[in-house]
Amino acid sequence: MYTFKTIIILLLFIFLNINIVFSQSTELRESLKNTKTFYKEGKLNEAVNAALIAIEFSKKDFGKEHYYTATLIENLGIIQYELLLYEDAKKSFMEVLNIRKITLNQDHIDIAESLNYIALTNRKLLQYKEAINYHNEALLVMSRSITKSNPHAMNEKNRKGAIFKASALHTKALIEIKNKNISDALGLLKTSSKIFYNTLGKDKSQLIESYEELIKLALDINDLDLANKTKKKLKNLDKGI
Repeated sequence: MYTFKTIIILLLFIFLNINIVFSQSTELRESLKNTKTFYKEGKLNEAVNAALIAIEFSKKDFGKEHYYTATLIENLGIIQYELLLYEDAKKSFMEVLNIRKITLNQDHIDIAESLNYIALTNRKLLQYKEAINYHNEALLVMSRSITKSNPHAMNEKNRKGAIFKASALHTKALIEIKNKNISDALGLLKTSSKIFYNTLGKDKSQLIESYEELIKLALDINDLDLANKTKKKLKNLDKGI
């Protein structure tokens, strides 16, 4: 089963394979190939090492502040995130954001993507206030991007915007749980789960997290009906993956 991060990173590898063919560096192409191979084999620590090598070659070939270099660093951040190295992942995603703010239009969807990754990483680090700030910034960038889009680009951007909104609602729910506002937290988790269910394609990891949090909260307040209904949804979801 491919997780959300697996699907995303393999798509990034495909993009890079197409574009880095123009690079003069065989070392860059080889290190990218090694990163992809290690990642697909589940050898994540080896994939991190190969990704670091690829990044250094990309900096030499394309420059430190190049779009391809940023994408390679994003690959690294995703692998670090999977390894639960959240501090390292956050550092990588911050570097990606800084490069993209220099190389891309300020309303570019990739900037919103970087902001959302940072928000999710902060959430894993239990830095909820900081996470919400990045969620809000990602939503603001997406709103501006959607406003300026041509009709053919609207559907995908709207879908992305909805996912980012659901991610923010999930984080807000965790804040409400921390503040003992259980009713508000339940409402936020139900809404985020519904949005994820309706907008996620093969990416189911965030929906699974929302369901798991909802089950835990329902059990805490002894709402067995909600817990069982959500467990059933989660079970059906697992069958479909």
